[in-house]
Amino acid sequence: MGKIEKIKEYYNENNKPNHPGYSLLGWESDSAQQLRFQALVDSLDLNGKKILDIGCGTGDFLQYLEQRFTDFSYTGVDILEHMISIAKSKKLKGIFLCVDVFKANPFSKNEFEAIFASGTFNINLGNNKKFLIDVLKLFNDISSETISFNLLNANSSDREDKYFYSSPDEICGLINVEFPGHFKIEVIEGYLQNDFTIVCYK
Repeated sequence: MGKIEKIKEYYNENNKPNHPGYSLLGWESDSAQQLRFQALVDSLDLNGKKILDIGCGTGDFLQYLEQRFTDFSYTGVDILEHMISIAKSKKLKGIFLCVDVFKANPFSKNEFEAIFASGTFNINLGNNKKFLIDVLKLFNDISSETISFNLLNANSSDREDKYFYSSPDEICGLINVEFPGHFKIEVIEGYLQNDFTIVCYK
């Protein structure tokens, strides 16, 4: 089974009628999801920016952004049609697309200023480190300013085999090897016991 098929299988298993967005996405609670969103954006000024949300799910991140920033443009993409259908039904001020950007990227170089990926790297694909670097190469091409993403922390006390865990040192090391001197990297920890966020500034 390919990595995209594994991702689809995981989220399709979570697809239960009338469940809130955070549950469909595999997060433990709404408050935990909000803390992850806060960590992704706290050090950024997104007013007036062009934003791309990879794995946008049901549009919850856009709802969070609308509470904090103004005049930005938002595009959310997801590989799951039911997620995009729910996001579109909310009538939010953004564009939602069902597309696999890793297979057929529809975006041009530096089209967005800020790219976000929340939960994109959580599922154990067997080759997560390679997947992460391949994705960052794509993000680096289509983002002109920042790339923000989160990962599950290897220090988590309730690890499960179906998830991928890492550490800030490991991820920063990978990025610095593959993109030597290219990014300024910020690590954000402490908001949740089992999570950390990386912000890459170009």
